[in-house]
Amino acid sequence: MSPLKLMTGFVSFIVFFASPTAHAQSPAYARVLPDDLMWTPLPSMPKGAQVAVLHGSPGKPGLFTIRVKLPANFKLPVHSHPDERVRTIIAGTYYSAIGDKVDNSALMAFPAGTFSHVPPKVWQFAETRGEEVVFQITGVGPTGIDYLNPSEDPRRPQ
Repeated sequence: MSPLKLMTGFVSFIVFFASPTAHAQSPAYARVLPDDLMWTPLPSMPKGAQVAVLHGSPGKPGLFTIRVKLPANFKLPVHSHPDERVRTIIAGTYYSAIGDKVDNSALMAFPAGTFSHVPPKVWQFAETRGEEVVFQITGVGPTGIDYLNPSEDPRRPQ
């Protein structure tokens, strides 16, 4: 192949893959704007928690990304997750600690911008205080939540 044809092919390749239009039409490329978020109640957490799925499906095998919104003065009982995940606080301050018993003196502040890694099957508890908190979780599903004390599981029939 001539050097000119090779160079023309290379330039076409770069222009196509660098073009935002090409990415916008690709099923492998996703973009979610803040106004696109569809918040829904999160029945696996106490009343008031909401979730927006950004990528994948948390209940199926594979990569997923979700955002969770918790109201002010929200308490999350001792719980664990079967999967490894990373969490980034988007807005507000989230208070969390590791342990199988709620101990308010152990709570650590996670202000907006904080990144944390959460290993699988680690007992933890959390709360919000005087403000709404939004955080993003990325993990490999299927995911879930298990409560140490079954009576604190909001999915349990009352």
